[in-house]
Amino acid sequence: MSDLQMWLALLGAALVAGIFVFSRIQEYRHRRLANQVLPEHDEDVLLQGAPTSARSEPKFQHPEEDAASLVEIPGPDPAVEFTVLLQGDHTVSGAELWQALITSAISTRNIRWAGQEMIGGQWFSVDGPTDHRFAVLAGMLQLSSRRGPLNQTQIALFSDEMREISRQLQVSPQVGDAAIALKASESLDQFCAKVDVLIGVNVIFPEGVTLPARRLRQAAEAEGLLLGDDGVFHVMDARHRDRFTLAHRDGQPFLDNDLDVTPISGLTLLLDVPRVDDALTALHDMFSLAGRLSQDLGGRVVDDNGAALGVRQLAVIEKQLSGLLQQMEQQKIPAGSALALRLFSN
Repeated sequence: MSDLQMWLALLGAALVAGIFVFSRIQEYRHRRLANQVLPEHDEDVLLQGAPTSARSEPKFQHPEEDAASLVEIPGPDPAVEFTVLLQGDHTVSGAELWQALITSAISTRNIRWAGQEMIGGQWFSVDGPTDHRFAVLAGMLQLSSRRGPLNQTQIALFSDEMREISRQLQVSPQVGDAAIALKASESLDQFCAKVDVLIGVNVIFPEGVTLPARRLRQAAEAEGLLLGDDGVFHVMDARHRDRFTLAHRDGQPFLDNDLDVTPISGLTLLLDVPRVDDALTALHDMFSLAGRLSQDLGGRVVDDNGAALGVRQLAVIEKQLSGLLQQMEQQKIPAGSALALRLFSN
């Protein structure tokens, strides 16, 4: 995906001057704070396309933790995945597959594992060492994420590692067409870049006035927000997934040991549109919260240029957001769906 995507609201309405939508590059500015307080994850060979000594190994569960029933999932989708099928004259258990994954040290980031009980049958998730046996297994490598599209090196490496797994399992690999996958990857990435939008609303305080962070925390928690380990307040849905967040405008984290002394000159509320299944409702809720916080804390609701945001601006943003969500539906990647959460991840 491109490094910068800027989506502006309608420019024809002279009264609607304060609308803005953050691009993903601005999202990274706010999420950098997590890297200041959390350790870096190991790099993924498949996604970097270069060797590294640190590999992300599959987690082997104890057999007693095996699920009582199989979970049905969508089968391989060439529009979003590069697939290698594993099939032989004998069945293979999920436990045998995962032991092979551990032995081969293949990275499992952005890969789905599935199995068919019989050829041509329904696909089931193989996300752990189940004793259930399958006639066909599939490794499905996601074509795109916020890191960008797959490249030829990554596809070749994945194919080679799947061939090694097939050798261990004594089955035959059926490797997908790399050229078709590369073309699909670029197409998918271009679409995702177009709809990868982060909407932001600011609450700023008068010049020379700062807000004690402790007071903000009291106001935020009274609204039901939770301060996460990343130093950002989160508004969660019933499934404990982010609807939108509240961060320090300058990107610094809110840390427990600093809340008594840290002054705040402004706040930013952020809605990560592709990852929220009720984005329109979340947009209204975010604006409402910004309004209440501005009243409680003595601030103003503004855009990134300091222009006031109000009902008129919200209506224009809502119209533009509706069109974007419709595009995602037409592409069969509904915002907040399991597929969207995979594609719009880092």
